[in-house]
Amino acid sequence: MHVCALAQASMTTLSQIQDTGISGLWILANVSFAGMRAQNNRSVLWRTLTFIFGLPGTIVTFLAVVEGSDRAYGIDLPRKGRP
Repeated sequence: MHVCALAQASMTTLSQIQDTGISGLWILANVSFAGMRAQNNRSVLWRTLTFIFGLPGTIVTFLAVVEGSDRAYGIDLPRKGRP
């Protein structure tokens, strides 16, 4: 009986770790896409990957963040190498 409970607790912990990893990837992709869009990044590959991994949140970012505005969701982004 104890072995069964221990196995079930282990699977629950493993499931939580996997869910946290997926959520972390989703959040990172959304933040990255917002930053790349706001700073007008020209990397088509990275923008496409972050868009796909961040769906559906990146659709909101696509509509809410102005291309090249250096501002995403009310946060001024640094302007490295630009006036």
